[in-house]
Amino acid sequence: MKQRTTMILILFIILVPLILPSSTSAFFFTKPVIRVAIIRQDWDFLDQSPTSKFSTLVHKHILNQLEKDYGYRVVVYEFWDSWNRGDVQRGLLRKRNIDVVIAPGGVGGWHTPLKYRMELRKFVRTGGGFYGICGDSTFGSLGVENLDSRYNSLISKVLGYPELSPMLGLANVYTDASALRYVIKNPKFFGVLDMVQFLSRLPVSRGIIHFPNDGLDIQEPYEGQRLRVMLGNAPLVEGPLINSFFMPKVHTIATFGRPDEPYDNTIKYEKAIIATTYGLGRVVLSPVHAEFTVGNSKMHDVYLRNVLWLAGEPVN
Repeated sequence: MKQRTTMILILFIILVPLILPSSTSAFFFTKPVIRVAIIRQDWDFLDQSPTSKFSTLVHKHILNQLEKDYGYRVVVYEFWDSWNRGDVQRGLLRKRNIDVVIAPGGVGGWHTPLKYRMELRKFVRTGGGFYGICGDSTFGSLGVENLDSRYNSLISKVLGYPELSPMLGLANVYTDASALRYVIKNPKFFGVLDMVQFLSRLPVSRGIIHFPNDGLDIQEPYEGQRLRVMLGNAPLVEGPLINSFFMPKVHTIATFGRPDEPYDNTIKYEKAIIATTYGLGRVVLSPVHAEFTVGNSKMHDVYLRNVLWLAGEPVN
């Protein structure tokens, strides 16, 4: 009898993991896994700087809170691409079963090879999540609106690109370049050092953003609140009205309230965070840096809730 009981127990231990899905087996206390890829480009001078390593550490540190606060285990990869080859272009988003791509900012997304863009669009269209932050909120958008023609020479002078390439077009929004008129007062005399100075002022900036009721409940705990956040890219504005007939609705998650240097009041009431869908996937574009807002745990939670929603997980 004792031997029979022991045999039954052994069979139970062996068979139960095969029957129960690994992500839902409470008996073995397995936690659902979210796989995140932070994408970087060799041609982006900001990704090549030491700050990119610090940026990755910050993202990993905040993402670790998903396990503590929401019960998810997060696996973080850092994907690198050169112009003709790299992790995204050789299909690692699919091979590593990535759930969410985080494009952390910089200027590399403004000039990209076609294959790179095609792989990212395919990833989102087939069910992936795309989180475009700061400069990469432009990368995920339709492009730039209200770009002063006098800025064209700045593209090659400051960024080293001959021109801006097409953006991903994942959401029916533009980056509103009119906000840069306060930053770039005289394009003729704006150079690399001015660009560095502009970027150096962002980490200490603390603009106020407001969270309306967006209808998605991604940020339900913060609806109606005004939070201070590190600024980044210029705001987002609605895309062409005709696009709304064939592109999914854009939900405004947060709008700008009181600005802070290096921006002025022209950004007030414009979009600070948006969410939408693209094919089977999900998209969040955020000109502001919720993850880099030091000392504000609420903004860190805003970042985590965005990641959860992009991964298709419940946020409530």
